Amino acid sequence: MNRKRKIVIVSAIGILALVLTTGWRVLAGGDGWPPEPWSLEGIWTTMLPTPAGISSINSFIITAQGAEGMVYTVVGKHPQCSTTGLGMFPEADRLSDMMGYFVRTGANTFRISVIYHGVKEGGPERMGLGEILYMTVLTGTAEFVDSETLVLNDGTIGVYAADQDADGDRLPDDGAKPVVCFQGTQTFKRLPMFPSCEPTPMPGPPQQ
Repeated sequence: MNRKRKIVIVSAIGILALVLTTGWRVLAGGDGWPPEPWSLEGIWTTMLPTPAGISSINSFIITAQGAEGMVYTVVGKHPQCSTTGLGMFPEADRLSDMMGYFVRTGANTFRISVIYHGVKEGGPERMGLGEILYMTVLTGTAEFVDSETLVLNDGTIGVYAADQDADGDRLPDDGAKPVVCFQGTQTFKRLPMFPSCEPTPMPGPPQQ
């Protein structure tokens, strides 16, 4: 191998290494990555208004997939949420956990995609296995407002019926249109560390 070719190969390897190690800077648009030491990992809560004026409360546990911070896994819970899809599926008894992703699109912006299911409990004839009545998909773009606040700016909640899952994979079929689609902004708050309280004095044992 002549010297000129060796120099070209070494230079190409150096450029590839530079691209791999500075991907964040390119995505962020400069050398200032990260602009703030904010982390998406943690526990987040949000309250979603309903037509009845009662807020639906949801919680999300977010963890990073790898050290790059590009893709995050979301597992969600429903501390207070309508199991019936706001009355559209009155036979639903419970909701599955929410599962999905946050994908970084910029320094402090993300794309979100989450799904959960409304389930009718199964009796002995179904060996205790529940029946999925509907699927709900949450999508949108999220952005940090500050280190403790995340806003879903253009969120949509699409509700799909069970018969829109022809192949039985528990996901809406490609091209399926939701039975109903809600749109709105959601604000996520990071779960704080709560301070200790002053213990209430307890009565002692009765005197003999």
